[in-house]
Amino acid sequence: MKYSCVLLALAILPYLVLAQIKTRPPISGNLVQIINNTSSYHSSNVTNSSYPSSYPALPAVNYNIRVVPSKPIFIDETAEFLNTTRSKMASGVCFTEVPTATLAKNLNAVPSGNGSTPTMSRIQICCEGYERNPHIFRKCDPICKDDCPNGICTAPNTCVCLPGNVRDYEDNCVPICPIGCRNGNCQPDGTCVCKPGFILDPVTKMFCKPHCSKGCDFGTCIAPETCRCMPKYELSSFGTCQPKCESCEHGKCTAPGLCSCDRGYIRKGDVCEPICTKGCVKGTCTAPDTCTCKPGFALDNTGANCIPHCDKPCLNGFCDGHNVCSCNYGYILDETQPNVCKAHCPAGCPNGYCTSPNFCICKPGYMKSGVKGRQTCVPF
Repeated sequence: MKYSCVLLALAILPYLVLAQIKTRPPISGNLVQIINNTSSYHSSNVTNSSYPSSYPALPAVNYNIRVVPSKPIFIDETAEFLNTTRSKMASGVCFTEVPTATLAKNLNAVPSGNGSTPTMSRIQICCEGYERNPHIFRKCDPICKDDCPNGICTAPNTCVCLPGNVRDYEDNCVPICPIGCRNGNCQPDGTCVCKPGFILDPVTKMFCKPHCSKGCDFGTCIAPETCRCMPKYELSSFGTCQPKCESCEHGKCTAPGLCSCDRGYIRKGDVCEPICTKGCVKGTCTAPDTCTCKPGFALDNTGANCIPHCDKPCLNGFCDGHNVCSCNYGYILDETQPNVCKAHCPAGCPNGYCTSPNFCICKPGYMKSGVKGRQTCVPF
């Protein structure tokens, strides 16, 4: 019995020693432990729980442990760009004041506000051009009208392209080779070859834009040989953009709303009117130095006067229009004969006849009496 106890103690002694040392199964090669700026080894990080118990265990001191410095975690270019860009963006949070009563749950006990007056409270809102982030209530995001595809909206209607994208002729962010080449095809060497009707952008050389052979001044070439004009400009019959004027007959629209009249015309109001250098009496100047008469008038030899025509001669007057007589001085138009002008005596001619301007001839049995110039016809 004594010897049996001694043999049992000798048999279990190695296991009692190993029980005080962390062990793990052997592996092929060396164990590489990556730690940050330290040479200490934490044995608690290595356990044998994930290995089958049938593996023979060795003391941890038997392994050759090599320490290597840590490497920085790699972040792709897009993620780094997003982090950098977002860190510089404005918060988009503004402040405003509202009545404190609108915030209180109990209107019978409205607390004093933190605004400019005790009845007002200062609260946070999204600034103009920003909207509430749907996931983070206290965060405000800028609004871009086109949602900024292939880019990040950094401020209201301000889109910054992501890496691998450039801004094209329509102010959109488009991918570049080898991913894509707008209006062209990417080549194995990374260059972009344009499709017919397109040319390589001279600045970036990374996308193709439409080509208008006649140019597209005051507009944008949006498709091969197709211009889209700026406001206040319109497309001409030649396919180019020209200034727009509401009315510019007999002239040329040299700027939006500005009409320059052709030679021989002058600007009057909103129209260009022809000039007749010699005049155009009783007629209409219809073209430079061209006088056109109305019906019943005829142009004289000077080319500047329209002479009226009267079917009947005007007695004691002159033809002043088509079949219209105008009387000489001292005469008035007869009421019954429109082509006859009769003498006029302003004071009348009782017992006589007005035979010439302000001159009376007495009837038979009457004679003139009184002062000359005031003579009247009186009986003999």
